[in-house]
Amino acid sequence: MTGLSDRRTLPGIILVVIGLLLLGAQWFEIAGFGVLGAVSFVFLASYAATRTYGLLIPGMILAGLAVGVGLQESGYDPDGGLVVVGLACGFFGIYVIDVLLAGHAVRWWPLIPGGILAVVGGGEISRGTAAADAIARFWPIVLVIAGVLVLFNSLRSSAQPHSA
Repeated sequence: MTGLSDRRTLPGIILVVIGLLLLGAQWFEIAGFGVLGAVSFVFLASYAATRTYGLLIPGMILAGLAVGVGLQESGYDPDGGLVVVGLACGFFGIYVIDVLLAGHAVRWWPLIPGGILAVVGGGEISRGTAAADAIARFWPIVLVIAGVLVLFNSLRSSAQPHSA
């Protein structure tokens, strides 16, 4: 095994590449989304080469942030809601890529922060709209539906005979 193909050298290579990217960003005045996207690419390329799950996480989070920051820097999102939604998409991307490569849902944890961030970002984007007012008024219906589903599932499982 050569030095560059050894997995122990990968963290050093990642640090050197990210350091060079950040140094170049200062000299060439690269926008924030460009730096985030470049660093994301380093992690995702490393993930593609090694299939190390720990590299997918920062790669997708930074990719989502790069998209959100890019939209904000372009003037599409003065309040920052799309940055938060972009971050949510990064977490959802972790889950989707893991499912596509594993063939089944192994790790579902990214759906929790992704869902929370999507709700917060969506709320920021829709603030002051009729949709936001309707959600603020009727969101307890979600709790009622969830409760009914839990009760239905409980009743269904208690009606089935238990095998010993």
